[in-house]
Amino acid sequence: MKRTVRKVWRSGREKIPFALTGLVATGINYGLYLLLVHRYLPPLPATVVAYSSSVVLNFFLQRYFVFELRRSLRSAFALSMLVSLGGLLLDASIVYGLHYFPLFGSREWLIKGVATGVVFFYNYYGKRRVFEGR
Repeated sequence: MKRTVRKVWRSGREKIPFALTGLVATGINYGLYLLLVHRYLPPLPATVVAYSSSVVLNFFLQRYFVFELRRSLRSAFALSMLVSLGGLLLDASIVYGLHYFPLFGSREWLIKGVATGVVFFYNYYGKRRVFEGR
């Protein structure tokens, strides 16, 4: 029992700094997305612009506060951007797809919330692999 509790605690403790830096980047993502979608762009282009902006910020936050860099900065950045591109495709697919469900309708905050929740786990494990090789 103690071993299981320690394993759960350790796993959660690793994700807390990731979640905090992600919270900052997500705030940028959400804020920019909602601004763009309500004033300037349709949902899909707004998702691309907002997500891309938050990805660059998030890389530097994760570099300094979350992961131990075990490869060159250039290599980590390139691989991180590849993982983020996958996250962008996943995020955009979810946003696009949920607009067709009557339950979500035009509740942009809810649609973006579902997409963010799914992409969080994809990004955590992908970025951990990029930075730390595990």
